[in-house]
Amino acid sequence: MRIIFCFFAFLFGLVIGSFMNVLMYRIPNNISIIKPNSFCPKCKKPIRWYENIPLVSYITLGGKCSKCQAAISIRYPIVELITGIVFLYFSIVHGLNLMFLFNVVFFCILIVISGIDLWHQDIYDVFPFSGIVLGLLYHLLYGSILVSIAGGLFGGGFILLIRVIGGKVYKKEVMGMGDVFLTAMIGAFVGFPFIIAAIFFASLVGAILGILYVISTQQSSKSPIPFGPFLSIGGMIVIIFKPEISQLFQVAGIYSR
Repeated sequence: MRIIFCFFAFLFGLVIGSFMNVLMYRIPNNISIIKPNSFCPKCKKPIRWYENIPLVSYITLGGKCSKCQAAISIRYPIVELITGIVFLYFSIVHGLNLMFLFNVVFFCILIVISGIDLWHQDIYDVFPFSGIVLGLLYHLLYGSILVSIAGGLFGGGFILLIRVIGGKVYKKEVMGMGDVFLTAMIGAFVGFPFIIAAIFFASLVGAILGILYVISTQQSSKSPIPFGPFLSIGGMIVIIFKPEISQLFQVAGIYSR
């Protein structure tokens, strides 16, 4: 039964990933997520149901629209596959329970935020605010809500401080308020002191990938690079490796639970 559940969890994750692609495309373009039905962004041709099967349709169509032959962005199958793997992973770790639900919803919010921030350099408040509520509810059921509040305040406050100081030093905006709210969301879900590890991993991954991006694209080091995806990666790392990070905190004498 567990294998069957994991299999269907993966398939359901692919479907949810397809819907998340809709959110990433339509919300920044001010298009209703309900109507119209899926369509090609280039020629506006309605996409038939058998052309909209997660992963499968991209492969059978050869990554192109069946009418205008415009290339379909590789981000669509990538988001679907990542989401499917997320559902599969947490189905293996938790089975079918509330822990599974909390974690997959949290990861889905992070993926949507990352996708929109990566392609549009914007974070819509509805997502981090929803994540903050999710984190508070999670800790209300499974831990201490004070840990959640402390994590949210520390995370949001730390990034807000960087935003203020960086703005004064560089005379320009170095962090958006979306990053502040996103870090508060991650802090509310992972709690304190784990938000410290999340910010550390976000900064580490951001520095490494940022340097590689500048070198590979020959962009100026002053070119804006969205930090939301890196913050999301930091939060994901902490969730996946929370037991190991907790042990490190205990060795360092930092209280964690």
